[in-house]
Amino acid sequence: MTQSSNKIRLLAGAVLATATFMYVTSPAVAGQSPGPAAPVEANIYSTLPSTDAHRPEMALDGDQATYFESVRGMGDGDDFLVLLTRPIPVISITVTSGNSQGQELLTQGMLETSPDGQTYTSAASFGPNGIAKASIKGKPVEAIRIRVPQNGNVPNLAIREIFIDSPVSISYAQWAPGRGFIDVSRAPDMKDWAVRAEKEMAEFWPNTDAILYSDGFIPPNMVNMVFADGDGVAATGGGVMTVNARWCRAHPDDTGLTVHETSHAIQAYPDYSASWLVEGIADYIRWVKFEPQHFHPRIDPQKSTYHDAYQTTAAFLAWCSIHYDSGLVTKLNGTLRNGTYSDGLFKQYCGKDVNDLWAEFVQDYQTNPTGILTASNQ
Repeated sequence: MTQSSNKIRLLAGAVLATATFMYVTSPAVAGQSPGPAAPVEANIYSTLPSTDAHRPEMALDGDQATYFESVRGMGDGDDFLVLLTRPIPVISITVTSGNSQGQELLTQGMLETSPDGQTYTSAASFGPNGIAKASIKGKPVEAIRIRVPQNGNVPNLAIREIFIDSPVSISYAQWAPGRGFIDVSRAPDMKDWAVRAEKEMAEFWPNTDAILYSDGFIPPNMVNMVFADGDGVAATGGGVMTVNARWCRAHPDDTGLTVHETSHAIQAYPDYSASWLVEGIADYIRWVKFEPQHFHPRIDPQKSTYHDAYQTTAAFLAWCSIHYDSGLVTKLNGTLRNGTYSDGLFKQYCGKDVNDLWAEFVQDYQTNPTGILTASNQ
């Protein structure tokens, strides 16, 4: 058996070629020599947003000049995860952090590994130099996870390189399709509900991504779904979607609520000062785009306003999109993300003041409350 380091390089965000790799012994076939183990692929997930300049794949491209860097702080609900397509034997893992200026070193982080992508154990801690080195000694590894301690926080996560010393090469690394990672440990009876909801979320994730697109912005592609008895319905923040198990038991068909919460994970806005619009966009994605057949907005012409949030704002946004600007929600999302939103943007995009648009919407609603959004539901 010849042993050397498994160094991987990313070519145009796609195929990874190994410079050298180790061979493993396998049952010999008469007249044949042992060959290398079949390579694996790596799916990269993160609860943290980034940009095209520092994409997540750059943490696994074998190039010290490139690196992943988040655009918001990392808390103890956040993950940076490398999930392999199957377990492989790993000799060691070395992770270096920090950007090109030697800043953003991760000194209070943890490197964890899992043999099955389910159960994780601590493999190493990041030292003062921002490096974590783990000796795995040939044990199987399917997942590698970077986290911070409970109640910990770092301003930005910068991962320069993840070096995996293994007999098996990694042939391909990709920014994986979005999904939720389920934790029902505090409400085990929710497993079936959670699996069904996560499947719907994953299937609709690309649509939500498209609606919430911003040029050069890489949104999170994972959220940790925690089910537990609590109050309210659900809430999302810091990489975690907390779902009230009591609500789920009482509303077994309300799995669409997780599509609303997924929208919040992908929005990743720097602040929620225009909270009415943030919630309105999330409900627009759920009710107008994901399950329009169940959307029956109820507007009180005497009391309702466009900034009532949730379904009222969602209906208003849908109506404006039908009659004035089909890309309105995507454009508003971009301004919320870069901190430039103002009510005046409705006039810029739709040609009318937001109050005038609302008055016109209410008039249409009074004329045809059940068919006002028919065009958006096709």
